[in-house]
Amino acid sequence: MRPHRPTVRGLLPRLLPLALVAAPLTVLAVPHDVTLTPVKAAAAVGASQGFTSLEAETGTLVGGASTVSLTAPPTTEYSSAALEASGHAYVHLASTGQGVQWTNTTGQPISFLNVRASIPDAPSGGGITSTLDLYVNGVFRQALNLNSKQTYIYEGTNYNNSDDKNPADGDPRVFWDESHTFLTGAAIAPGSTFSLVKDSANSAWYYDVDVVDAENPPAPIAQPANSISITDCGAVADNAPTNGSADPAAQDSTAAIQNCVNQAQSQNKTLWIPQGTFYLKGTTGLQATGITIAGAGMWYSTIYRDVPLPNSQPLAAVFSVTSCTVQDFHIDSDATSRGTVGGDGGAMDTTGTNWVADGMWNQHTESGFWASGTGGTVKNSRVTSEWADGINLNNVSLTGTVGNNLTATDNFVRGTGDDAMAINSVAYNGSTTYTPMSNVTLTNNTLTAPWGGKGIGIYGGSGHHVQNNYISDTARYIGLGAGRFGVNGSDLHGATVSGNVVVRSGGDAYNQGQPAFHIGNGGDGQNTGVVDGVDATGNTITNSLYDGVGFSQSTNSTFANNTVTSPWRNGIVVQPPFYPAPSGSASITGNTVTGLGSGFQPYINNSSGFTATVSGNSWQSGGGTPEGPYGGSPAAVPGAVQAENYDTGGEGAGYHVTSTNGTGNSYRSDGVDLEATSDSGGGSDLGWTSGGQWFRYTVSVATAGTYTASFRVAAPSSVTGALHLSDASGANLSGAVNIPQTGGWQTWTTVTANVTLPAGQQVLTLNEDTGGWNLNYLTLAAAGGGNPPPNPNLALNQPATASGSTQGYVPANAVDGNTSTYWESTDNAFPQWFQVDLGSAHSVGRVVMDLPPSSAWGARTQTILIQGSTDGSNYTTLAPSQGYTFDPASGNTVTATFSAASVRYVKLTVTANTGWPAGQLSELEVFAS
Repeated sequence: MRPHRPTVRGLLPRLLPLALVAAPLTVLAVPHDVTLTPVKAAAAVGASQGFTSLEAETGTLVGGASTVSLTAPPTTEYSSAALEASGHAYVHLASTGQGVQWTNTTGQPISFLNVRASIPDAPSGGGITSTLDLYVNGVFRQALNLNSKQTYIYEGTNYNNSDDKNPADGDPRVFWDESHTFLTGAAIAPGSTFSLVKDSANSAWYYDVDVVDAENPPAPIAQPANSISITDCGAVADNAPTNGSADPAAQDSTAAIQNCVNQAQSQNKTLWIPQGTFYLKGTTGLQATGITIAGAGMWYSTIYRDVPLPNSQPLAAVFSVTSCTVQDFHIDSDATSRGTVGGDGGAMDTTGTNWVADGMWNQHTESGFWASGTGGTVKNSRVTSEWADGINLNNVSLTGTVGNNLTATDNFVRGTGDDAMAINSVAYNGSTTYTPMSNVTLTNNTLTAPWGGKGIGIYGGSGHHVQNNYISDTARYIGLGAGRFGVNGSDLHGATVSGNVVVRSGGDAYNQGQPAFHIGNGGDGQNTGVVDGVDATGNTITNSLYDGVGFSQSTNSTFANNTVTSPWRNGIVVQPPFYPAPSGSASITGNTVTGLGSGFQPYINNSSGFTATVSGNSWQSGGGTPEGPYGGSPAAVPGAVQAENYDTGGEGAGYHVTSTNGTGNSYRSDGVDLEATSDSGGGSDLGWTSGGQWFRYTVSVATAGTYTASFRVAAPSSVTGALHLSDASGANLSGAVNIPQTGGWQTWTTVTANVTLPAGQQVLTLNEDTGGWNLNYLTLAAAGGGNPPPNPNLALNQPATASGSTQGYVPANAVDGNTSTYWESTDNAFPQWFQVDLGSAHSVGRVVMDLPPSSAWGARTQTILIQGSTDGSNYTTLAPSQGYTFDPASGNTVTATFSAASVRYVKLTVTANTGWPAGQLSELEVFAS
């Protein structure tokens, strides 16, 4: 039950995933109702690359071929061919004569095809090669080479595995690869038809066709003046088709090309790569500084890395370049996985000043571009079928320590194993520190079908601009996320995110149901750091696999005038499952949410500590009412606060409830469950309480100090940990408040707790932690000396330690009074222990243990031994080892009582957990009785 754990590349920060390319390409959408209608992205959004993407599912089926589409959100964390396909759909050819046909409506001849397809793995792994036949106007034209050597990784024994090639391990991913070729004979004329058909000569058991890119490339570029050709230095082309692996007869040109690089540098000349495929054999790469490296065009000139497999040596990038211009050629390799054993290494690592990458096409390497420095640009380039990131702009590549004024524009990225595109600001690696990135621009890129990461990840820095990008079809993760990357990432202080189109994105990695668009920290498993000042305006989020938009811990966000259409879950959610927002703030105004399914909401705020100003949105009647005190004036403190007078603003702003019955509409028209009370004074009480609900009250405190909060409550049965009061930051002011059995829903008593309040107007939140009680009102009166609340939680905010923890799930999370944060121990290492130091010896007779109350945390039983100690060395048993069942239906809370003992340290030892291979605890509360 945790977010995505990214991997790292050597000593550098993690590699990130890619997404699909767009306008003016024809981008074909597959809405959730599976109406397969071509949709052209707006001219101002996405890349303009000169080719047209023809989705197979929009073609004409031939000979009984079938379409396979994703028709519901994934119910497993594992992948599928449909989930990794662009459009989340493809055509399946299973028998001889089956095919898919298109008409050339591009208005141009088609002389070059790039086919994204999938064929089966070999029974024992390692892939196969085969052909698929191309017909033009019904006449056979040529056989296209396909292979599965550079696909298929298996996760059945290790989820998110990067190099398991054994089919027996099960749960495959990486289904799709891309192969391109010039057509033999005449180009396909406008209005002509062409088709891909499984003929008897095509030996694979089946063929899945995802998309075909059709174009008419320009003529090869001639060798420029003042240049040195790599053939002049002894490089020799080998043009035998690679089809997933190298030609063993090819000559190694590594030394010859490096010699030519050195000459070009010393003579101030351009390095020229003519037409042909030139091999680099082994694990070394090429290094260059301050020159231009140019080819005849991405369709004609190729540098191909041939690494002997399996490989055991670390790999440099194919090109490691500083302050260079690289343009107009193709980089490819024989890598079969992301791991070293599979021969994985980057295509191009770059740093320096004012570098340029223009008109490049990178494939089958670890990352397409891994780039730092100042003033660099990646433009007009393609990155397809990569094992990790597509274009990662960072502050760590090569010798770089900065990443400022970098730009990625008009690029097409599809089918990457990590983020299609990323701004990756690193704070430190070991003892090395880096300058936070600033002023990075990502505009008019098309990013589609990343099978292992986000479409765009904004990770830290400041002053970034992410505009007019087209992102679609993420397989597992967020489509566009603005936050911080992990414990060693830089904080994010400002980003403008506008005009982007995010389609069919989100995913179920780690069974999280991730949103399509996300603002806040914690997006990659570490709920830490500052995310501040994200301005998201004018974005369109369509057909999300789960929630359209999610907010986690973040401050001063603006989310305005965005459109969320037809998500498969909710529209906009503060604190969606696994993305905690114990505090934070955002302005959510002028947004439109439409096309919701039955039972889902346009807006939900699940956090009592996250303050959202919500106004003018489509789901708010009359254009929306911002949160504010009911009746216009804050309640005076000292004084009484009526439970029914919660703040205005509606669901997610003034209150959050999981359901409404409308019983109190005579007093307020929002349907919240109020009822007439028989308590003295009459009026209405707040009923139908339930764990996770909350209500906000704006108050004006006359004088700072400690106040006794008296809650007028009724409960047929006693309720442990019924409620608590928190402030606007989410801090627990009262500790857990227990409610005794009063004898009925209208039999009233008063329970108290002490709270410390500053002077002035502020917002208090009444958090319903466990249901089963009614509230009529609460009063706040001067406590006179600040006595502690009766039977306080002795563990609250006390020092906590543990045998181990995972990522950001540290021990302090379990004593902070916030059940949305949690401690998690090291995986697969039972027994594991958690301990709190109460500061001094206390009589202890009861502990309450919690997990996050979200229904996303399924029921689980943890086997726990509870011990106490006065010195932290010698322990006695308070409660013997036994199974404690945490069930979200009852608030995911359990209580253990035992004979009172005087202890300073309380220690829990976890030996088993049926829900996760680690100890987990969101809150440990320790009481005298």
